[in-house]
Order: sequence, then structure tokens, then C-alpha cells
Amino acid sequence: MRKLKGIALVLVMIVTGGCMMNAPDVPAFEDEFTREFMTSTKAVEEGFYLFESKTGGYTIWFPENAVMESVYYEKLGDHRENISIMEEYGENLMYRLRLDYDSRPIATDIDIQLSVLSRLADFEGEYEVFQHGDNTYYYGTSTLDIGDGDRAYRFFSYIKSDKYEKGITFIFMTTCRNFQHPCSVEIEQQEIYAQKLMKSIEFH
Repeated sequence: MRKLKGIALVLVMIVTGGCMMNAPDVPAFEDEFTREFMTSTKAVEEGFYLFESKTGGYTIWFPENAVMESVYYEKLGDHRENISIMEEYGENLMYRLRLDYDSRPIATDIDIQLSVLSRLADFEGEYEVFQHGDNTYYYGTSTLDIGDGDRAYRFFSYIKSDKYEKGITFIFMTTCRNFQHPCSVEIEQQEIYAQKLMKSIEFH
């Protein structure tokens, strides 16, 4: 019996090791902390892999060239989790994506959630409300004037599950990586990209 258990353990180690050796040669898998959240080495679409929250509450398509910023990661039980994702791209450009997950009853209180989001995104306008899949989105955009003509562009949403008492505050911000050098943000292109990520979220 012990011999059979030993053989089984060796087989598991071989399979696991094989999976790691076959991991894609991209930052999302090269970064040790980020790799812990990847559900598979198989892409869901070219350039994206499936990321699963440590709460088990949701998944999102994760860009292959992005990494999680472990210093900003916070998990409070199975009900709350805060994540920061960062990627450098193009000529002197970068974006940061903040995801705040909540599965407490307050997650369904839209007035409170939008008040928090508006404060975080420095937003005073009306939200565009739309549905996609099993989620309702409260969407907005804003521009942050950094000074000397430099700007950061935000695309954000409160994403409420229509099936569960769960929600996510999603804030995508893109700007220059180094303001000492010129850069040009393709605003429309980045908005489409941000919306692609937010619409990839599925609650479980």
C-alpha cells in the first residue's frame, strides 16, 4: 500500500513539474507570485490566460505581459481581496489595474459602491449602466491632470454580479512610464482594452 502511494506521489510530482516546465515564456508565468493565480498554461485567447482569485469568487482574463504587484495584494478571509496588476507597454507607457473584490451583503448596495468608486476615480459625472453576461456594469471615465501637460487616463466600473451577492471595483489607469520622456496614449484603444478586461470577469 505504501509502495503504491509512493508511486502515485512520484507521478504527481512528474506531472506538476512537467506543467511548470511547459509554462509559457511570458511575464505572467515568469513572475512567481503572479503564477500562483494562473489556472492553466493554456491561453483563453491569444495573449491572455485565466486568472482566478484566491477567494475563488471570480476569474478574469490576465494579460500575458502583465504581473501582479505583490506589495499591494491583500486578502481578508474569503469575502474581500484587493489586487494591483501592472504592465509596461509601447513607447514609455504603462497601465495599472486595481481590482477590489467584495462578497459581503454591502456589495449589492450600488449607492455606497458608486460613492466609493467616484471618490477613488475622482469622478463627478453620471455612470453608464449596461449588462454583459451575468453582470451589470456601472461605467465611467476620467482624466487626471498630473501637471506640465502630463495626464493619466482612467477607465473604471463597478461590476455587480446578477447571480450572486458579489461585486468588483475595477479601475484601469494608463499614463507615461517616465514623465521625463515623451509618450502618447492611444486613449480610444486603451479604453477598448480596459473594457475587454472588465467584460472578461466571471463570478463563481
